Amino acid sequence: MLILTCGEALAYAQTSYPSLPQPILRRYADLIDLAWLFVIQPGDRVDHLQSLRGRPFEGWEFIELSNGWFEAVFVLSDDGFGHVVLIPNQPTTDPDLLAFCRAA
Repeated sequence: MLILTCGEALAYAQTSYPSLPQPILRRYADLIDLAWLFVIQPGDRVDHLQSLRGRPFEGWEFIELSNGWFEAVFVLSDDGFGHVVLIPNQPTTDPDLLAFCRAA
């Protein structure tokens, strides 16, 4: 799992991981101070995500499918800080995560 919490990490991911959803990453370039991005990779499971986020995978603001990736947005505080979880809509993705996304 990639966890992007600053502009430098986001820039590195944009150039080092061309398979990531570039339009979505570009959208968060201006918002990286307000949101941490968790990018699911093959083999990552929902329990691992929950452990790293320190929260269950529930209470999202929205989940939408864009460019072959689900984007799950969680607002965590009144100042707008939150988490964004990017989940590839692929057969190698944890079926529990895909089930959450498809049911949303």
